[in-house]
Amino acid sequence: MKNKSKILITSPARLHLGFMDLNGSLGRKFGSVGLAIDSIETSITVSKNSIKDSVEINEDNKRAYDYSKLILNAYEVDENIKIEVHKKIPEHAGLGSGTQLALTVGVAISKLFNLNLSLMDIGKVLDRGNRSGIGIGAFEHGGFLIDGGKGKSAELPPITVRQDFPENWRIILLVNSREKGIHGQKEYNAFKTLKPFPENLSEQLCRLVNMVILPSLVEKNFIDFSKAIGQLQKIVGTHFSPIQGGVYSNPDIANIMHYAEKNGFMGVGQSSWGPTGFILTDSDTSAHKLTKDIKQNFLCKDLQIEIIQGRNKGSYIESFENENTSQNKNLNIYKE
Repeated sequence: MKNKSKILITSPARLHLGFMDLNGSLGRKFGSVGLAIDSIETSITVSKNSIKDSVEINEDNKRAYDYSKLILNAYEVDENIKIEVHKKIPEHAGLGSGTQLALTVGVAISKLFNLNLSLMDIGKVLDRGNRSGIGIGAFEHGGFLIDGGKGKSAELPPITVRQDFPENWRIILLVNSREKGIHGQKEYNAFKTLKPFPENLSEQLCRLVNMVILPSLVEKNFIDFSKAIGQLQKIVGTHFSPIQGGVYSNPDIANIMHYAEKNGFMGVGQSSWGPTGFILTDSDTSAHKLTKDIKQNFLCKDLQIEIIQGRNKGSYIESFENENTSQNKNLNIYKE
């Protein structure tokens, strides 16, 4: 086997669309619903570095090097590496930046030094995927994803459903460039201080996901799908509203969401803690028309508005050998 000298990995951002069961009385809690998206991604190159302490740590790569130290120490790898960060998902915007950066670093190191780590192994070491498996699923598979929630064991939430997202559907994404969503210790404290989630609402959400969202996605029934996503968002957002100040954490995005609903777009919501908001549309034409209307009716200060698609494939990995040849791999990296 030829030794790999450099690994390039690109992984997608994701939307966290909500939880199915925040009650947890059956022994498993959370149960996330999410979607891998295109256009916004993390891309890094990790290479072996023969010269110790020759790398420059800066704002762009510090978090990546922090993850690398945890992995190298955990598996007792006494080697030096260099990390180049080409693209980064906006941090603390509700798009899963931390998990994707952690996985790209962890997988690259695993491949460079033949550690044969699973994504679950990496997630546990780097403290990712504790509540939601959507980020790991997006990295590995892409597409529309559901996980089975967190049980009583140390195992991370498993992906239980993966479905292609229709190619013609579009998502209008509203990203606030100045505001950060709740994260870290504040996020941990938030889950501790929230009131218990009613069991009947968990039952309603599980039924909504399994009897409306999934069948309508398979049948490509946009009206039923988008309406049900909107309902899921409202119920979950209302539960979190005491922490984030409303169903939406950002009032400007909240106003745009209400405008979209009044104009017949029912699939609106916030990804994770936000502030990123999203609007589902059934076509590129519809997305562009609504985007134009939003820009004409709202100031949109500090808002970046993008029209994106779902991404039905996972991470892209390219390995470079000492002879400067390369091997490419899309989708599930563990089935090479």
